[in-house]
Amino acid sequence: MPSERRLKTGRRTTDAIANVAFEDAFVALTDGILICDGHGRILSANPAAFRLLGEDQLPGRLFEELLLVSGAITVQDPQGQSIRRAWFPREDRMGVLEIVSTQLAGAAPRATIHTVRDVTASAELLRLKEEFLLDVAHELRTPIAAMTASLDLVHQDAISMPRQELRAMVGTLRRSALRLEHLVENLLDAGSIEAGTFEVRAMPTSVKGILEDSLVFVRSVFESKGQRLVTHFGRGTDRVVCDPRRTGQVFANLLTNAGKYGTERSEITLRTEIVAGFVRVTIHNDGPAIPPDELNRLFQRFFRSRNVRGEAGGLGLGLTICRAIVRAQGGEIGVDSAPDRGTSVHFTLPKARELAQEAGSA
Repeated sequence: MPSERRLKTGRRTTDAIANVAFEDAFVALTDGILICDGHGRILSANPAAFRLLGEDQLPGRLFEELLLVSGAITVQDPQGQSIRRAWFPREDRMGVLEIVSTQLAGAAPRATIHTVRDVTASAELLRLKEEFLLDVAHELRTPIAAMTASLDLVHQDAISMPRQELRAMVGTLRRSALRLEHLVENLLDAGSIEAGTFEVRAMPTSVKGILEDSLVFVRSVFESKGQRLVTHFGRGTDRVVCDPRRTGQVFANLLTNAGKYGTERSEITLRTEIVAGFVRVTIHNDGPAIPPDELNRLFQRFFRSRNVRGEAGGLGLGLTICRAIVRAQGGEIGVDSAPDRGTSVHFTLPKARELAQEAGSA
């Protein structure tokens, strides 16, 4: 008997500890937990359920009535369990909740436990990926179509085609191939940035030389809108320390954006100056201003301002890649934008020592 009493006492103590642990976990969970009776009426709910559902009162209410307001839809319906998605208003957008409902065995009538999880971030990421794939297909289609049309003409009339016309066709093919190369380069760089394998190889080089090479990628954009590039090179700003190929991508991306969003027959300006041992490059266009609340998000992957999203194509990767390149070389990049003043993107590159200084320190 004494041993039996000790055993029962031990069990009660263990059960009490387990109950306390269960209650603590129930309260601390970030997922919402609601327990309903066999008629669907809420018996108990943890704090996360109140927060996720945005309700002040839950016990005693019918759970399904809460979901009717949000228009929940069934995603999966395996045996004994259902998975639904519901949309609930948030401060600045609609939130997406995933509700997993499981019937509890042994309850009469059968009770149900509902787990509520906020999947807004993953749903948004999925939407962005789907949009990104569509944008990639659209961006690749244009140069491929131009190449196909030019190749068809060359294939049919290469022998009889006048030399000047043949030269123009080859020029179109080259520009389309360069555009494809630029798009693929951006995609590969975005992947290496995400994987943490992105790198640069800096060396003393010429800003003017890099700019001249990058114009091959953007001249067609300027020509299509009758725009003109105006440059103002400050004294002593030509020699910098950077990766020429990567920095050429920065120039190409920023000048392409300036051309896309600048007005017809406008001037795109590029200015260089020395600031605290760095060469600061500023590229300005007179296009629509970027809302202040979006300025900090411009360098996020896939993000495009709502003011220009429908005006021109793009993958939303250019500024992300530019920031990675500039920062990897020790510089900084930023955007200034205001109504009636257009938009300026500025970045810095380490200034190279003058040849006379290098010879004197040798």
